[in-house]
Amino acid sequence: METEPAAETFLESLDPTTEEVTGRFAATPTDEIPCRLERARGAQADWAQTPLSERARRLKGLAEAFRKRRREIAEAITRENGKPLVEALFSDVLVSLDSIRWHSRYAPRILAPERVGHQNPIFKGKKSRLEYDPYGVVAIIAPWNYPVAIPVTAVAAALAAGNAAVVKPSELTPRCGALLGELFAEARLPEGLLQVVHGSGEIGQALIEALPDKVFFTGSVATGRKVAEECGRRLIPSVLELGGKSASIVRADADLDGAARSAIAGAADSPSAIRRNRASARCWVTRTAPGVERTACAVSSGESPTPSRSTSTSR
Repeated sequence: METEPAAETFLESLDPTTEEVTGRFAATPTDEIPCRLERARGAQADWAQTPLSERARRLKGLAEAFRKRRREIAEAITRENGKPLVEALFSDVLVSLDSIRWHSRYAPRILAPERVGHQNPIFKGKKSRLEYDPYGVVAIIAPWNYPVAIPVTAVAAALAAGNAAVVKPSELTPRCGALLGELFAEARLPEGLLQVVHGSGEIGQALIEALPDKVFFTGSVATGRKVAEECGRRLIPSVLELGGKSASIVRADADLDGAARSAIAGAADSPSAIRRNRASARCWVTRTAPGVERTACAVSSGESPTPSRSTSTSR
């Protein structure tokens, strides 16, 4: 009896301003993940033997792909993430370009072998060198708030050091993830060296179960704890950048109007955070501060406080 193939699943791209579905993108089947890592491992073996100077030169192709399509990338981020176009350009696109170019320029010097001196007389007459070997295949599980900059900065470092990379974008920004896949292909890097897989948490789980050599994860504390547990169980090195909100502490002698504006701006740094996370900064304000009630109401409502008479008109 023949088994019917599993139905293809899709990720929906939403416009955060209208909640309208603007696109559907095919998710990667979980049973395909081990094959993806094997392809990456095969490509990485040759890439690791490529001279550092040549790896750095090849990274310039990735930078050029981003440069040519910078406006399109920024518009995709705005359409799916909700950032204003200027913020998307500066905080995602240009940061990505800067990281790729930085690694292309400085990796040959930073990763060059170094001579190491000995202080122990037992090793007198010995010569030692410090050399940097790549990990192998790096899995990068990226968030939605910086859907391009965060995965690309990790990719640039991984490739410069001789690794392969498999990127899983957030399921909340599949359009940006699909665009990353196109940009990676345009860079003309070795086949399989740089891949994108799409899906929700089960794809991230499958990535770890496929035993990459290192994991980069950016996301919530709850999911980060699970990633740490899974990596620890398998002795996979991991780097975790986990979400959180630092409190704003406002003293009695502070500029309360300025503090309120800063708190509101910080809470809405990535505009779609308001919709998805109901982001709000915690504010601790000295109770005796003059005008504290007005400022507290402004912060809680998200509206700029009315300037007081003592506020300079030059601000």
